[in-house]
Amino acid sequence: VVICQILWTSLATTSYLVLFAVAFALVLKVNGIFNFTQAAAMAVAFYTAYSCIQIFKLPGWVAFGAALGMTLAVCWIIETYGFVSLRRRRASSLFVFIFTFIVSQFVSYVITLIFGTWSYTIFPSIFWQVHMLGELAISAWDIPAMASAFAAVMALFAFLRFTRYGQFMLAVSDKPDLAQFYGIDTRKVFLLTMLIAGALVMLGMFLFGMRSLVQPRTSLDLMLFAAVATIIGGIGNLAGAAIAAICLGI
Repeated sequence: VVICQILWTSLATTSYLVLFAVAFALVLKVNGIFNFTQAAAMAVAFYTAYSCIQIFKLPGWVAFGAALGMTLAVCWIIETYGFVSLRRRRASSLFVFIFTFIVSQFVSYVITLIFGTWSYTIFPSIFWQVHMLGELAISAWDIPAMASAFAAVMALFAFLRFTRYGQFMLAVSDKPDLAQFYGIDTRKVFLLTMLIAGALVMLGMFLFGMRSLVQPRTSLDLMLFAAVATIIGGIGNLAGAAIAAICLGI
């Protein structure tokens, strides 16, 4: 019974870890970047949702929408004014790598100045109602979190497989120069990839912040987990990153 409970709780917890890993792996696959600015997007997502609910007393759905909008805006700024400039100047991979760390650290420092180093959650309490299935305890958070993460990942795979821009993303990830030769606008593809990854990490941070305490540097730790899962799962393998995140989480 104890082992079953541990497995169930661990599996539920991996819902947001999978989203972080898939988002990181997606940008690495298509844009060819170890996107450690993902930590900045994650921090912005959480503190936007927290501010809406805890400070401004807005309903959860408004906080979700505001967090999504702010996260997408941050991803757009990073891609448009950061990565685009670096590509234009043909910056080295090491320089891009350092740039992503600087951005994530800078955002962490700014958030620390604004909110301090205390731990917060999106809602006033991280304790959820528990239902018993035999001797297995299932919280009211578990199934919705797992379902939303599963739906988001499946929607991404369906988008890549069955939509035009999804096919463009796969083409660019395979041979970007050849894709551009055939008329694919790689700038739009890179931006779209960043925005999709931003939506995934925003959902992940919303789920994480509903049941865990978050500090300004928490997103950096979660991002490093996503990077490890991506490497273990195989660079360029989204399904492998998701499976690795589940295994590491358990």
